[in-house]
Amino acid sequence: MTTDVQPSPSRPTFTPTPRTSRALAPDAARGLVLLGIAVANVPFFMYGRELGLLFKPVTDAAADPWVNALVATLADNRSYPLFALLFGYGMTQLLTREHARGVEWPDARRLLVRRNLWLIAFGAAHGVLLFFGDILGTYGLLGLALVLLIRASGRTLAIVGWIAFGFLVLVGALEGLSGVLSQVPGGALSTAALFGSSSAETYPLAVLFRAGEWTIALISVPFGGLGLLAPMILGMWAARKGMLDAPHRHRRALSITAGVGVPISVLGALPIALALLGVIELHPLVEPFAAMLHAGTGAIGGVAYAALVALLVGRHGPGRELGSPTAKPAGPISRGFAALGQRSLSGYLAQSVVFVIVFAPYTLGLGATASVAVATQVAVITWLGTFIAANVLAAVNRPGPAEWLFRRAVYGGARSSSAASSAGG
Repeated sequence: MTTDVQPSPSRPTFTPTPRTSRALAPDAARGLVLLGIAVANVPFFMYGRELGLLFKPVTDAAADPWVNALVATLADNRSYPLFALLFGYGMTQLLTREHARGVEWPDARRLLVRRNLWLIAFGAAHGVLLFFGDILGTYGLLGLALVLLIRASGRTLAIVGWIAFGFLVLVGALEGLSGVLSQVPGGALSTAALFGSSSAETYPLAVLFRAGEWTIALISVPFGGLGLLAPMILGMWAARKGMLDAPHRHRRALSITAGVGVPISVLGALPIALALLGVIELHPLVEPFAAMLHAGTGAIGGVAYAALVALLVGRHGPGRELGSPTAKPAGPISRGFAALGQRSLSGYLAQSVVFVIVFAPYTLGLGATASVAVATQVAVITWLGTFIAANVLAAVNRPGPAEWLFRRAVYGGARSSSAASSAGG
């Protein structure tokens, strides 16, 4: 007597999205935002300085107030919300693609969880080895929360998003505490007091400091980093509408978002910028409220930047991602930014490698003497180097090294023509 044995259903094989199938606008925005991240992060590699508003080093260089004010107006508290929006957008794009392939929710959820766990692992390596201010671990942890929300109703997303936005504004007050603390004997902020890894004399000691700093930062995400859920959720909602995939279809909404959001962002940064320039003097008790305004309007600015990039990219017509035969080809600038955006993980990590080499006490040691203006120039040159490198890799159809490693970790040994031709996301 024989019995029929039913074969167990095999799990689907996941592969990365081919580069030719990727939407242009999100990748172009990722490439651009890396410039903002570079100039916003580089002051944290300086050491031996007193810290002022937004934790910016206080120096005597004549150009530094102008550089600080410009970065505060255009990049600080604006770049990471934009990156967060694109993160949420990308997660939803991934889920939509897997559903289109017939993948059931439990398997798609498993993929999303695995991607975010690996992102935390990459963040741990980055945070411990290179930069305590790593954002990958934070995004990975918040990404696990997004898995719970990714299929939620629009109403639920709106409620959670507004709550998260409130946290983002409240936590922004922390960046305005330098004046209050300076009134307390011994309470002045310094790089050594807040970021010991920046001034560590040896690399092993810096790694030890960074291990503690990164761990504390990750543990505090439910409190300090929760606000980034707001732009992430907005990115999920925008992906459901396909706003960045087909910007020509949403030109009116994108125009309103950019036209209103950019001025709000600039005006919201004005009190901090004028204070950094020395034009006005904020009372120590007013500084936290100015920082809250800066953070809240910065999130709006990040959204407006995404809309503006989509509008500029959308000038080329419906876009290659929709396969329209009448679409105008993307221009070299759009393609250049998109090439870096497709390799954004490598670009982000490369910044920290360069900054450690240039500024750390155990390498070239310029963090002790360089002005903010000089450090910002280094950041811009570094970003430009990653831009060129990404476009060279694009010309030979190769992913960035970090994207290759990340996708090998997430997708395992599954190989296909699409995997071979894909770049990072």
